[in-house]
Formats: sequence, structure tokens, C-alpha cells
Amino acid sequence: MKEKRALLKSLILFMLFSTLTIEMVAAESYCKAQRRVLVNACKRLIFRQSPTIDCCVRIRRTPMWCVCSIVTPQLAALVNANDVTYIVGVVRRCGRPVARGTKCGSLTAP
Repeated sequence: MKEKRALLKSLILFMLFSTLTIEMVAAESYCKAQRRVLVNACKRLIFRQSPTIDCCVRIRRTPMWCVCSIVTPQLAALVNANDVTYIVGVVRRCGRPVARGTKCGSLTAP
């Protein structure tokens, strides 16, 4: 009887672990696709040109956790304060609110 319970508990734990692992892989795959679409739609921002309508739509629809999850301290070191101010301004102009002090990975919105 104890062996059956132990086996059942092990099976349940294995199923939970498998489900969480699959969900994490699916979420990362989803985020990667979302980031790719965002970058393609907003390429002109590199040259500080106005965002297109398609870019603004992508900015509003792309989950922030997908973008902020890749902002590491190493990446943040490459970005200066003017760049952060510019990016936050574009995001706000596109209709996505960004509160002062909002953290995105290793960056903080002015």
C-alpha cells in the first residue's frame, strides 16, 4: 500500500514538473517570436525615426515580460540615459503607459 502511494506521489510530481517545463519552453518560444515581430516592425527606431503604425501596434501588444526578460545588466550597460528616455517616450506616444520608476530588467524608466 505504501509503495503504491509513493509511486502515485512520484508520478504526480513528475507530471507537475513536466507540465511546468513544457510551459516554460512554450513561453520562451512565444516571447522569442513576439520579440522578433517587434524588432522587425520597429527597425526604423534605431535611426530615431518616428514609429510606424505597425510598430506602435506591436509596442502595445507585446507583453512587457517578454521584452524585459532579456534586459540583462550587460545589455543595460550598452544603453545610456538618453536612449532610455527616447525609448520610454516612443512607448508612451504609442499609447502604452509607462510609470516613472518602472523597472524593465536592469533599466529603470525616468
